[in-house]
Parts: sequence; C-alpha cells; structure tokens
Amino acid sequence: MSAIQRSFQRARAVGGLGHIHFHDLRHSAASELINAGVDLFTVGRVLGHKDPRSTQRYSHLAIDTLTAAVGKIGKKNG
Repeated sequence: MSAIQRSFQRARAVGGLGHIHFHDLRHSAASELINAGVDLFTVGRVLGHKDPRSTQRYSHLAIDTLTAAVGKIGKKNG
C-alpha cells in the first residue's frame, strides 16, 4: 500500500467517510472541471485518460459549455 493510500484511508476514518473511495475524488474533480467550463480534452489529460472515450462519460455535464459554443455561431469577434 502506498503512502497516498494510507493517508487517504486515515483521512476517511477521521472524517467518518468510510464510504468514500479514491476514485470518487477523480470523478468529483472531473465534474468540477467541466462545470467550470474546462473542455473535455483538457479534463481527459488531467485525469490521465489515454482514450478520449473514457472522458466522454462526463460529457453530459458540459451542456452549458456546448450551449455557449453554439451561441457564438454568427456573432462577430470583438
């Protein structure tokens, strides 16, 4: 077991969060990034996904980003 795993397990125990898994943190981070407007390509790179299909599971969260992109169609820059 790595030092990170041991530290995470201790933190879970102290916080009474035994139901939380390390992978949950990755999912939460991805969700927060997407909700902050970070594109899926960048989120995938942050998460270390080698295949873009792995990041696609978060695409449903990018609705606002997609709506904003479509809203730019036909608008002039500046």
